[in-house]
Amino acid sequence: MKELNYDILIIGGGFGGATTAWHLANKGLKILLIDSKPWNRIGDKPCGDAVSKEHFDNLGMPYPEGEQLEQKIEGIKIYSPDNETSWKVEGEGFEINAPAYTQRLLKEAQNRGVEVLDLTTAMKPIFEDGYVKGAVLFDRRSNQQLEVRTKLVIEATGYSMSFRSKLPKELPITEELDEKDSDIAYREVGFTKDDIEDAGYLKIFINQKASPGGYWWYFPKGKNKVNVGLGIQGGMGYPSIYTFYQKFLNDYAPDLEKEKLIVKGGALVPTRRPLPTLAWNGIIVVGDSAYTANPVHGGGKGSAMISGFCAAKSALNAFETGDFSANSLWGTNLCYIERYGAKQASLELFRRFLQKLSDDEINYGMKRRVIREEDLLETSLKGDFQLSVVNKAMRVISALGKPSLLFKLKTVAEYMKKIKEIYNEYPSSPEDLNKWKARVNDTLLNFDQAIK
Repeated sequence: MKELNYDILIIGGGFGGATTAWHLANKGLKILLIDSKPWNRIGDKPCGDAVSKEHFDNLGMPYPEGEQLEQKIEGIKIYSPDNETSWKVEGEGFEINAPAYTQRLLKEAQNRGVEVLDLTTAMKPIFEDGYVKGAVLFDRRSNQQLEVRTKLVIEATGYSMSFRSKLPKELPITEELDEKDSDIAYREVGFTKDDIEDAGYLKIFINQKASPGGYWWYFPKGKNKVNVGLGIQGGMGYPSIYTFYQKFLNDYAPDLEKEKLIVKGGALVPTRRPLPTLAWNGIIVVGDSAYTANPVHGGGKGSAMISGFCAAKSALNAFETGDFSANSLWGTNLCYIERYGAKQASLELFRRFLQKLSDDEINYGMKRRVIREEDLLETSLKGDFQLSVVNKAMRVISALGKPSLLFKLKTVAEYMKKIKEIYNEYPSSPEDLNKWKARVNDTLLNFDQAIK
């Protein structure tokens, strides 16, 4: 077996891995990035492909351009289950060609010294003396195994979690995903029969019958091209997602020309708080493998970029000190939780609440504007569901008679605030991680009991 030595091995070239490589490039490090797909498919993952503009601005990332940019986004329209009420939430973003943008990042990183190997898979970790020290790879182009020794591995294997899942189970970085904390998603991209009206707005349709525990989406990719799909909650024993897709497609995308599809496929999306730690001895996990997707809408590209930024920042600090222990890499967690993770944990509770609502309750809440568009925007941006919002809703609900909904709203607001406070008290070192995890788990258990 051929043996190679690098400073960093990045496993996976999707948004998390590519962002990490882009930030680490040209820093004097010997870096290898691998991806199991061929070059022209790297970054191709079933997804809505929408990314908020703020992520690019906050992280210093280049905007998508040319073929990478398919549609500028002005906002989102959210429709009630009966389609009688719609909300418009303003916000700039991009509907992107994900493979094209990801490959741009990789090529720029490659031009600045990062080595990229496609069609290459990480078969198993090299784990010695409590540290990840590399991986055994299989290069399908040359049909040979490679032993790659590194000081640091950055795991970006997406929803497969195919590398960290092979590490010893006692490590906190191997925490498994409860199926109920995931969405199963399916989407198709194709052309429409006519030009799309309001192509600058993404459309989201909430309906527990057509997409239980999730939603349908209709995301324009230009004047006559659309990404349409749905997500349903995992672990609930629902029929195949394709059953829902076939049954309700004409309700949500009647203009899709089914004979002119460009791409189709499904994926698993984590919809929970992030891993309890994104870092351990010799390894950092980013993107979907680290459970960084937004728990409410399932979008994961922006938060994957944040985790990649934090991973690169922490990695550079580790190389300055020559220390690749969990303690040294702990800054990854502090960076991610400050920028996104605390909000993400709060939104997990909001997601659990939404999934328990009936279509009648959602119709009522939207029609009576129990929560307004600006309240929803505040919640999605900051993970804060203010008690002041609930107090305003109390007057509406008390007058019209929905005491059970009032109780749920009040409980959700209180627990969202509580879980965010716990995340803002994230331990400064690995020694206190288990005690902190116990606080998180107790809060989640108490929340679920309170909103039954």
